[in-house]
Amino acid sequence: MKRTPLRRKGKSETAKLKEEIQALVRAIVVRRDKGCLFRNCYDAPSCNGFDKNRRLVLQADHLITRANSATYADTRLIVCVCKGHHGWKNWHKPEYDALAKELIGPERAALWQRCEEDSWRPKRTGANDWRLSIAALKQELRQYEPVEWAEQ
Repeated sequence: MKRTPLRRKGKSETAKLKEEIQALVRAIVVRRDKGCLFRNCYDAPSCNGFDKNRRLVLQADHLITRANSATYADTRLIVCVCKGHHGWKNWHKPEYDALAKELIGPERAALWQRCEEDSWRPKRTGANDWRLSIAALKQELRQYEPVEWAEQ
């Protein structure tokens, strides 16, 4: 019996809007954080995860799971990390979270805590909500200077 590979990305309008949100969020956190959040942290492993051109791969890491629609596009709860630290999170989540809370500051750490406590309440989010998020993210992106070494 021949098996068809699973589709990796959805084709719905919502899936396309969420993909655009992810691209905007990544651009914002790279510009805002100016590199990996853990780059100067001695309690974490060294940055790693390079592309073919030996550039560090930077990713947007959601501090609260992306399954939570309420915080999906909230850049206060998203940080810029290298590919290596993004993977490190999977095996060392308690240490990762503790270091991240120190590095993001008390206001954002308190917001993170409040949102995690409130995450059990489901929030329905439709296409119009995602479009509003995209407009807000585009406006937020304008306030940061481009970072040539990280824009891909």
